[in-house]
Amino acid sequence: MTEKPREPLDHLDPPAPDPEATQPLPPPPPRQHPVHRPPVALIAFLAAGVVIAGAVLAILLGRIGPDPAPASGSPPRRFLSPQALVDYLDRRGLGCDGFQAVDDARNAVGRGRCVAAGQPVAVGVYEGHSDVEAQWVAMAGSREPLFMALGENWAVDGPAGWTRRVAEVMNVQYRAQP
Repeated sequence: MTEKPREPLDHLDPPAPDPEATQPLPPPPPRQHPVHRPPVALIAFLAAGVVIAGAVLAILLGRIGPDPAPASGSPPRRFLSPQALVDYLDRRGLGCDGFQAVDDARNAVGRGRCVAAGQPVAVGVYEGHSDVEAQWVAMAGSREPLFMALGENWAVDGPAGWTRRVAEVMNVQYRAQP
């Protein structure tokens, strides 16, 4: 029982194809077949999911981050000093010349005086809005006429037209006691 050595397989000819074993490919499906239609419902569902995810992300970022910055064209809500307020108004075309800080800043962070439209202007910066309201009450009971623009932590008392314009530019309340 001796066996003959076999030749390596790579030298053999491939077997002849069996004509009954191969079948032709089936015809392609017609154009109306579901294979050719995009999955519209799936696309709409995914698009809605992306929109909802974006909204949730925007809400979460708004809650996580610090207070949103004011819009680029909106004025600041608070000022650190009367000089900073006067400088800001000057850049907005509401000049107040000859600013001088007032040493007697009772109940205020700082006060100052300047001249606008040829008339004296008093400028005050306070800790909060309640102090601004207290300033209005104190001034309204002491003299007439009184024209004030009342900001979040600041107040400006000056000529009627100029002070009204300050209130408009700064988007704050204008009060008058003629």
